Amino acid sequence: MKSRQNKILPPVVSLVGCSNSGKTTLLEKLIQILNDRGYRVGTVKHHRGTFEFDLSGKDTWRHARAGAEMVAMSTPDGLGLVKKLTGELSLEQIIPFMSGMDIVIVEGFKTGSQPKIELVRGAISQQPVCPQEELLALVSDLPLDYGVPLFDLNNSTGVADLIEQRFLLPAEQGARQTLSVEQKKRYHRNIQLAGVGEAGQLRLLQSSVLVVGTGGLGSPVAYYLGAAGIGRLGLIDADTVDYSNLQRQILHSTPDIGRFKVESASEKLLTLNPDLEVITYPDRFNQENAGELVRTYDIVVDATDNLATRFIINQACVAEGKPFIYGGVLSMVGQCMTILPGKGPCFRCIFREDPGDKAIKTTLDVGILGSVAGIIGTIEATEAVKYLLGQGDLLVGRMLTMDALGMNFMEVEVKRDVTCPECGHL
Repeated sequence: MKSRQNKILPPVVSLVGCSNSGKTTLLEKLIQILNDRGYRVGTVKHHRGTFEFDLSGKDTWRHARAGAEMVAMSTPDGLGLVKKLTGELSLEQIIPFMSGMDIVIVEGFKTGSQPKIELVRGAISQQPVCPQEELLALVSDLPLDYGVPLFDLNNSTGVADLIEQRFLLPAEQGARQTLSVEQKKRYHRNIQLAGVGEAGQLRLLQSSVLVVGTGGLGSPVAYYLGAAGIGRLGLIDADTVDYSNLQRQILHSTPDIGRFKVESASEKLLTLNPDLEVITYPDRFNQENAGELVRTYDIVVDATDNLATRFIINQACVAEGKPFIYGGVLSMVGQCMTILPGKGPCFRCIFREDPGDKAIKTTLDVGILGSVAGIIGTIEATEAVKYLLGQGDLLVGRMLTMDALGMNFMEVEVKRDVTCPECGHL
């Protein structure tokens, strides 16, 4: 159901050695071991000949069979993706495509600054094929001493342990404990806010938000949450980008016409902030997937355009005890409210029954000013950040409405209905 894009670009390790030195066999074992440990592995094969699609038994085919989630072949003329061919790319260009991977292992690449694990066999060579200072480890059946770890040719578990300890575990642990120098610069204005500081920023980086819809409301919601440093963003939307969206859906642009909105949105968000982990769901939010989705996030933001989906969001959030931020826009007006199950009214307390499609005007009928969606979406994002930081007064039991023509904001008190079929039992 879902596709993932990781919060940072993955580290790269190269396996280099002479032909027939066993690189592919070792790489297959590494993929299997790292997969078993829960890591997502991408691979690149260096190939000196003419690029062509893999045939059964070729190295990249073996990578895929071993469990690599993304496989690419490098040739003298460029780099072609095997599973997702998008043209010839350089290594620097392909790594962002592998942003969903935890580690990328390059087979046979002999140039660049990525750490290299050298394979040496006694019958072939006693000298590394790359400079000694580039070596991270040696895999050899010779008693070599280059001041780096030495592994037996069959010790794939030892090599996997080295990769995990050097590149994977520190990244996970560091993200939980301290801000990097780059993060301190990026989030400096957040950190300066009273009551936030580095501890608050770490809390945001450890938080997760599900945004239902990536259109007029979802665009500003996701943009500002991404910029604020929310660690994990889930985006669910089954629609593709249309020309009529571009007047207000600022995550998308003309070249995105026809693409899934979640893919377009994810691309922009990761360009804005590579700290993010963006998980995309090119599906409709429905009764079948609602519970599982809501359960895995800290808070849900409604960025939809119909009551039916909002009822499903409300039901799932009440059942899971998850907060839900409602936002709605039409023409020149908008409204927003935060729902904390059991601590205030839910969506059903206000809108008891769905009046049906024919009874409700839509933006298709009366239009929508793009900036109105921007304002309400920005308010929703603000409410989400406040909730995650535990700061300020949330719009619980208060419906904030806006009339852009008169530029009037009004707050309407909403009480919890003890007879509500969704939350009355809480």
